[in-house]
Amino acid sequence: GKRRWKIEALFKTLKSRFGFGKFGQQTKRGVLRFLCLSLLSFLLCHFEFLDRPDPGDPAWPDWGKLARYVRQKFLAEVRLAELSLEMDQLNAVHNALLCMEL
Repeated sequence: GKRRWKIEALFKTLKSRFGFGKFGQQTKRGVLRFLCLSLLSFLLCHFEFLDRPDPGDPAWPDWGKLARYVRQKFLAEVRLAELSLEMDQLNAVHNALLCMEL
């Protein structure tokens, strides 16, 4: 009885915040891959929640905010590299347009 509500909360969180209810995988491998990635995402957020500096509040976190924080924490360098490449491409196009005007 007690565990049922915790499991319900887990599945509700996986469905609402991690897209668990929207997967359209057709193969067994695709479903397994999606489940593993969803579980990994949930565990990363949960461990980050447990590692917070003020453990006094036992309430459930805002999973969306926590997921954004984890994404920024672990993938910031990847995103910065992507933005740098995009800026280089835009500068190349801009320079090409300037050369055409001259």
